[in-house]
Order: sequence, then C-alpha cells, then structure tokens
Amino acid sequence: MGSSDVVNQLKAASSGLQFMSESDYPFEAFAWEGQAGEPWSSEKVAQHTGHPADTPVKVLTLVDFFRPATEEQDWFGPEEKEIAAKFKKLESTIASLLSDVKVYRVGQIEIDVYIIGTCGNDCVGLSTKVFET
Repeated sequence: MGSSDVVNQLKAASSGLQFMSESDYPFEAFAWEGQAGEPWSSEKVAQHTGHPADTPVKVLTLVDFFRPATEEQDWFGPEEKEIAAKFKKLESTIASLLSDVKVYRVGQIEIDVYIIGTCGNDCVGLSTKVFET
C-alpha cells in the first residue's frame, strides 16, 4: 500500500475528530516522501516542521498520547462514549497502517503535535495542535 493510500485512510479515520484541549483542533494527514531512512530525533522533527532546533519536544507513545481521548470516564454519556470509540478506532488505524509510530509534541502552551510513522520509504502521519496553559 502506497503512502498516498495510507494518507487517505488516515484522513478518513480522523475526519470530524478534534483533539480536545483548551482549544480543539482537527487532524491533518501528511506524507514526507523519502524521509523514513534515518531515525527522527526531537531536533530533526522541530527543524523539519519549521520550528527552531531548540524548541522543547516531548516524545510519547501512541497509546499515551491518545489515552485522555480514549479512556472512558464514569460521567461519559452516549456522545462522549461515541467520541472515545472514534478515537480508539483512529489509534488502531494508525497502529495498523504505520510502523515505528511516535508522537512528538513540539513547543509549549500552543503545542504542535506530529504523529509520525513509516510506510515504505516515507514518513506518514497526522498533525494537530493542543493548547495548554
């Protein structure tokens, strides 16, 4: 399966979802062609995404990143349960389509999030923002 097919599947799986923080932002799918050959460091992610090399970067696992969105709470009603189920589906879709997935949170307060995995020779994933004061 080519990276453009994977990008389309990620777009479909994340359609209508917004990651919850103090502001909610949608997901955007991307493919960085030919970038899978060498490991991604925090500095490389920051530079590749247009941030200064010294921008703070926190690396998370896919499960840790999605935990707040997928873990059902006692107070959840039907709507919250449905949203949590959609996030679980998105998480499993990412895990099934991509290898070596890591989540990079770049910056502070207004944080750019990049969920990056490999597909053949390309790095493919989703980006979003979270806002935390």
